Amino acid sequence: MKLEKRIYLVGSTHGSYRSRALLEYLAASPKYCYFHKDPRFLVSKNRTFFCRLLFEVLRTFDQILSLPALVISDVVYILPMSNLRFFERIVIRIFKKKVIGEFYISVYDTLVNDRKTVKKGSIKALKLLKSDQRFIDICEHVVFLNASEREYYLAIAERPKAIAKTTLIPLATSLKDKVNSSFANKQRDKVILCWWGTFIPLHGLDKIIESAVYLKKSGLNFSLYLFGTSEDLSKVYREKIEQLDLSDYVSIDNTKNFSDKSLDTFLIENCDIAFGNFGDSEKAKTVMINKIVEAASMTLPVVSQQTKALTEYFKDNESIYFCESHPQKIAERVLDITKGKQQMLIVAQGSFDLYVKHFSKKSYLHEIVKILDKVIK
Repeated sequence: MKLEKRIYLVGSTHGSYRSRALLEYLAASPKYCYFHKDPRFLVSKNRTFFCRLLFEVLRTFDQILSLPALVISDVVYILPMSNLRFFERIVIRIFKKKVIGEFYISVYDTLVNDRKTVKKGSIKALKLLKSDQRFIDICEHVVFLNASEREYYLAIAERPKAIAKTTLIPLATSLKDKVNSSFANKQRDKVILCWWGTFIPLHGLDKIIESAVYLKKSGLNFSLYLFGTSEDLSKVYREKIEQLDLSDYVSIDNTKNFSDKSLDTFLIENCDIAFGNFGDSEKAKTVMINKIVEAASMTLPVVSQQTKALTEYFKDNESIYFCESHPQKIAERVLDITKGKQQMLIVAQGSFDLYVKHFSKKSYLHEIVKILDKVIK
């Protein structure tokens, strides 16, 4: 009987659709078996010194106990948003293990360049940069989401020559029900605008809210719904909405999410146009954010600033609506979109066609299995 190839998985599947899709495939595959531990299991919410010390000891002990599985594995697979631990790196180097890693984001770039919560050149910043470099160096195969992000992140990590060992596999998300498109189908006069995500500078949420001022002045019959994940982080945006006298037009809801289908349900039943990304950082003008693909999976048209990654797949007025990253320009683009209801349906369908071709579970697994088969010969 032929034995399955052993895959040692590193990282959490929580919040990552592509990670869960990979685990589901491996669990059902006759060719592979895998070893995986959820890193959240040994994390405590109790922040007392004794509790933190206890869980640190338990995590170290757990790392050591996991090493035999790493030693006998055929390949190590680092899941998105994850990285190797100290003992794992040592064993990989000693036993010359083959490593595949999904480079999803650079923590250095996020904290130093985008959010600016870590000072450039500081000891912490240098540690974060070193972490990105170690990730790229130890991998035999590095997966990036698109060519633009690959070029951007390799430059930041000072590893441009590593491009030879990279592969591009786009974002992936689950197929969702098709939105009702009540406005485009002339079943409702009010247009419902939606944004969802985390309250970080990357999204340029300030501009989306300010665009509502111009939409209000235009007389457009609209409502704007913002779906976030944190009451504390949303306070500044609630205050902005009140200061701009937009309370009758703009609302924030931090209770809905895709996990329990509550956000899906609202968007499918109500949303006509989704907002993408309008951030000012170099990262914001480079990457493709998740919500673009999530909207495409629902056949929902998106208006967003043009980014390098988006232009690799999406075309203006065919599968997305591009506009300048300025509140007035965003409002003008929305007004222009609402005048072409049939075109809204065409653009929405164009985005869904791209989803099926590039961003679906089937497309992701097709590409990732090719890499596994190549690395594990």
